[in-house]
Amino acid sequence: MKKAGLLLLLVTLLAGMSMAMELGGKTGLGLQVSGFSVRRFVNNNLGFDVTASYFNRTRSGQQDSTEYDYSLGCFRAWEIYPNTLLEIGVNVLGWQGYDAGTFYSGLELDPFIGAECFINDHVGLDGKVFFGAYSSQMEAGSRSTALNVLTGELGAHIYL
Repeated sequence: MKKAGLLLLLVTLLAGMSMAMELGGKTGLGLQVSGFSVRRFVNNNLGFDVTASYFNRTRSGQQDSTEYDYSLGCFRAWEIYPNTLLEIGVNVLGWQGYDAGTFYSGLELDPFIGAECFINDHVGLDGKVFFGAYSSQMEAGSRSTALNVLTGELGAHIYL
């Protein structure tokens, strides 16, 4: 049974290496859970994501908290099923902000695996699972690092 499952997976992946969709040169504008996103396919198997977001929170009885996030991602894509891509890549995420009058900034490296399903030639829905996200943060002169495991993100793009 295990051999049959592995054989089915291998056949699916090999079949997906021949792209039926033409993605080269497509640019998508959209929203991710984390903010506004621009996605560009260089060719059928290589793409880039640029994401930017802004958060402003006011908590009762405290000062405002403001944060700017920006990321650049690169991914390799395979069509594993008609109009469905498997994507493997990495995001580099940076952020800076003020919280209760204290400045902070950080940098994070996020490897991911994801998928994008095209509803038609101009609309795609995508999801990613990030694993092993390493971050480094400066806060009022002190530095901290962290390792976050398994976070996710959903998004939608309209392709021009």
